[in-house]
Amino acid sequence: MKPSMFISNPLSSILRSGDHETVARNIMVILARTGDTFRDITWEAYSKERVKDGNFSTKEEKYFEDVVNWCTTMDNAVKFSPVWASIVKEELT
Repeated sequence: MKPSMFISNPLSSILRSGDHETVARNIMVILARTGDTFRDITWEAYSKERVKDGNFSTKEEKYFEDVVNWCTTMDNAVKFSPVWASIVKEELT
């Protein structure tokens, strides 16, 4: 599976925060358009890509730090949100 499959909003995430969920989705969008593979991403790479998207704020960094590890592997992503977990479940059935 690829990050491009996880660009839906990760509602009801374990952090229960819309801001965290938005940044997690942003990470998946960035991973999808920059190789579409799960991998580590730095704040510098994230912020550079987010500037391209527009509507970027440096305030995203505090949320980024909380969610980045949830977005670097498929196994972690499915633990982050039941919405993302359902994507994998649907693919496997």
